[in-house]
Amino acid sequence: MSRLPHRWCTVFVCLHLSLISSVQPAHAGMTEWMDIRVVNGFLVVETEVSGIAGLSIIDTGAQANAINSQFLESSGLEFKKDRKVTIEGVFGKEKRSTYREVPATIFGAPVTFTRLVDLDLGAPDIQLFLGAGFLDSYIFQFDYANERMRLITRDSVDLKAIKNVDAKTDGQGGSMLVRVGLDEDTRAWLLMDTGSNGGILLDRDLARRLDWIDTYPKVDGVSSGAISSGQMEYFRVPSIQVGPFEIENVLVSIPAPGESPEFFETSTRTGSRLASRKSSAGLLGYDILKHFVVTIDYDRGHVHFYPGEKLTADPGENQ
Repeated sequence: MSRLPHRWCTVFVCLHLSLISSVQPAHAGMTEWMDIRVVNGFLVVETEVSGIAGLSIIDTGAQANAINSQFLESSGLEFKKDRKVTIEGVFGKEKRSTYREVPATIFGAPVTFTRLVDLDLGAPDIQLFLGAGFLDSYIFQFDYANERMRLITRDSVDLKAIKNVDAKTDGQGGSMLVRVGLDEDTRAWLLMDTGSNGGILLDRDLARRLDWIDTYPKVDGVSSGAISSGQMEYFRVPSIQVGPFEIENVLVSIPAPGESPEFFETSTRTGSRLASRKSSAGLLGYDILKHFVVTIDYDRGHVHFYPGEKLTADPGENQ
C-alpha cells in the first residue's frame, strides 16, 4: 500500500477504449464476470505491458498507479522518465521516479498510463499496482470467494441507495474509508485496502485505549511494504462490526513499541501551521474483505458488502 500527496492524485489513466465496451456485457451497464486471482490476500489480474504478459495487483489503498521496477529490469523495457514524486508507505516516505506514456492491456482493453510511479513490487511477473487512477472510472464488484470481478457503470445502479456500509472518500488523498465498530462504544474510519493481506492495522494508542494490548496474547513480526518495513505485534480479537455484519476472530496488527509509522503521523498542509491527524485510524484488509462480495464506487465513496459464498454451479449461470 502506498499513499501519494493529494496534489499528485490527478494523474489518471487515459482509456483509449472503454473497458465496458471492450468486455462482453452480461447486462446493460455491466460486464461479464472476469476471473481474478486472490494470491496471499491480494487481488491479482492478468495484464500486458508493451505486449509482455504478466500480473497486476488491484490496490484500493493506493492513490495512484505504479509499475514494478523488478519487472522493468527483467523485461528490458524503457519509458520516458518524468519528475520524481514523494510516496508514502506505512513506515516512511521516499522520492521515486515516474514514467510517462506506458502502454498496457487490462481486461483485453488497450490502456495508456500518462504517468506511473516506479516501485519495487517484488517478483518480476508483477507488472503494475492499479490504484485510484484506475478504480475511479467505474463501480467495481469483487467476489472474493469465487475469485472474480466485474465492472458496472454508474448509470446502471444506484449504489448510494443500496449501500450498507458507512463509507466516504478521504478528502486529503481520495482513499476509500469505511466506518468500523471496534467495540460497543468505539467506531473508527479505516482505509479499505485490497493491497493489504492482513486484517486490520491500528494505531497502538487506539489499541491501548480499547484495552486490547493487555487483554489478548500477542506475537511479534515484521510488516514489509513497497517503501520500507517495521516491527509489528499481532493478535486476534473476538469480533468487529462492519455495516450490518459482525466478523469474528479478527487479526489485528499494531506497531511494536518504539515504532513510529508514517501512516499515523500528523500532517501539515503547505502554507499552514495547522497540523492534523490522518483521516483514517488504520487499514482494513483481506482478512475482513475475504468474507464478502464487495461493491465499490471509489469516486463517490459508496460501498456495499454482501456475504460471499463459493458457487457450485457454473459462474456463468449466476449473472
